[in-house]
Amino acid sequence: MSEQKAKTDPGRLMSPQLARGLGARRSARLRAVMRLTGLPAEPLLDLALEMLDISSRKLAPPPIQRTALGLGAARWRNVSAEERSRILRQVVQARWAKNSRRGTK
Repeated sequence: MSEQKAKTDPGRLMSPQLARGLGARRSARLRAVMRLTGLPAEPLLDLALEMLDISSRKLAPPPIQRTALGLGAARWRNVSAEERSRILRQVVQARWAKNSRRGTK
C-alpha cells in the first residue's frame, strides 16, 4: 500500500516536459535515483547542479590574468634572482651588439 501511495505522490512524479527535456536515458536514470533515495526530482536536480558547479570550479581553475605583470611573474616564477640577472644581462648585451652592427653598415 505504501509503494502505491509513493507512486501517486505528486512530489515524486516527474513531469512529461521534464522527461522529454532530459531525454529517455537521463529521465530513466533520474527515476532510478528517485526510487533509491525517495527524493523528488527537483531536489535531486538541484543537488546534481551544485555538485557539477563545485567540481567544475575545482577542475578548471581561473586563468592567469593576461596582463604584462601577470605574464612576467609567471615567466620568472622558478628562476633565482642571480639567474634572472644573468639572463637579462645577456639579452641586453645581444640587443646592444645588434644595434651597433646596424649602425656600422
